Amino acid sequence: MRQFQSLVPLLMVIVVGVLLVVGGPRLLRHYTLAEQSARIVLARGVLESDDILRRIDRAVTAIADSVSPSVVHLDTTGDRRFMSGSSGAGWVYDDQGHIVTNAHVVRDSRRIMVEFSDGVVASGTLVGSDVYTDIAVILVDRPGSQLFPAVRSPIRLPRVGERVFAFGSPFGFKFSMSEGIVSGLGRQAPGSSIPGGYTNYIQTDAAVNPGNSGGPLVNTDGHVVGMNVAIATSRSLGASPNEAGGDSAGISFAIPLGTIEPIVEQLIRFGSVSRGYMGITFGREGGIDRVTTEQGRVLTGIRVDAVEDGGPSQRAGIRRNDVIVSIQGSPILNTESLSSLVSSSRPGDTVEVGVWRDGELLDLSVTLDRIRNEVLAQRLYRPTQMRLGALIRSDDGQGVRISEVWEGMPAWNAGLRVGDRIVRVDNKEVRGLDDFYVTAADAGLLTGMGVRMTVVGEDGEQREIRVNLSPS
Repeated sequence: MRQFQSLVPLLMVIVVGVLLVVGGPRLLRHYTLAEQSARIVLARGVLESDDILRRIDRAVTAIADSVSPSVVHLDTTGDRRFMSGSSGAGWVYDDQGHIVTNAHVVRDSRRIMVEFSDGVVASGTLVGSDVYTDIAVILVDRPGSQLFPAVRSPIRLPRVGERVFAFGSPFGFKFSMSEGIVSGLGRQAPGSSIPGGYTNYIQTDAAVNPGNSGGPLVNTDGHVVGMNVAIATSRSLGASPNEAGGDSAGISFAIPLGTIEPIVEQLIRFGSVSRGYMGITFGREGGIDRVTTEQGRVLTGIRVDAVEDGGPSQRAGIRRNDVIVSIQGSPILNTESLSSLVSSSRPGDTVEVGVWRDGELLDLSVTLDRIRNEVLAQRLYRPTQMRLGALIRSDDGQGVRISEVWEGMPAWNAGLRVGDRIVRVDNKEVRGLDDFYVTAADAGLLTGMGVRMTVVGEDGEQREIRVNLSPS
């Protein structure tokens, strides 16, 4: 009897062990399912009681509904000998039918077709383009009542971290929308599709791909703050999406509205752009300066190294060592932003310049002069020679002469040889180096347009050639 009683605890342990082995997993599953069910019920209750995500979705959808009717898809037909055409995007600027896009989207175009979000397709006429900022204006014949101009932001620049939305036709998917944030301001992009141009860009991480060029970049109010122009990929930094040789890598660039508006207004009114000039030199000694106001506000600016005697800045009272912190209310983030803001205004325009001097913030009015060719040419000579694949020197007022040319480069492929003199570009007489660089850039050489040149060989024979930096 005692032996049996001593076996009872052992038997109970064995029975419990068997029950755990057999029924334990089932009990554990029941417990896990009950816990998961409770979490689901709780999560669904949170989603039903808190509509913050639905409100965000509604706001983003409202941005799409507000902006999409202002976006257009562009298809262009180019010169059959040099270009088969391209596609991109644009946006309605006003109720007169003006469409804004990138100059590289419509370069060398014989025909431009504009498709609206409602499916209507209209023929567009190029009003004018500016190769230095990669901005172009197209005019379509459509009643104003059927046009929905985009709302432009009253704020000159967005802030880093703000949400933005890029519109366009990536890979031909028309009227697409992508979202990102502003990653940086005042960016320069080596390898840009506008070498020698002004690249005071907004950087974002919104997905931008081939076909997005020319589309608007808008903020959370649905207001245009910029225009898609370039991307960075593993193959290229700052090239246009169509030419970058890769897909979006999360780094895209947009032309800020503060550059777009004055250029577009000039193109609409005059069909071309004249660039303003302040008559100062900067950036060699002082570089970027940061100043703090009495209110604790930190401003960035460019210190003036020298002021041209009798020039626009001297007439306005700007002095050496002044720090220029704003132009027309737009902050100065680097030398490129200063150059871009000044050059986008027309000679004779008066711009408001914020100046920091001896602990005081001054507002001065500067009436701009016309930029001289020798000033503009300084931006152009290096990218022109590098992309042509030729060294060019002055020829004593008789044009310019080719002193060296590399086989396989565009200059060689166009038929230029050592000793050739270039006497006319785009049917305009070339008197010297500065004249050549500016005239060639104005004709669109650096943005891939085919440019006609009149050349005189060493044998005195004159011939016409066409130089194109884009692949045939």
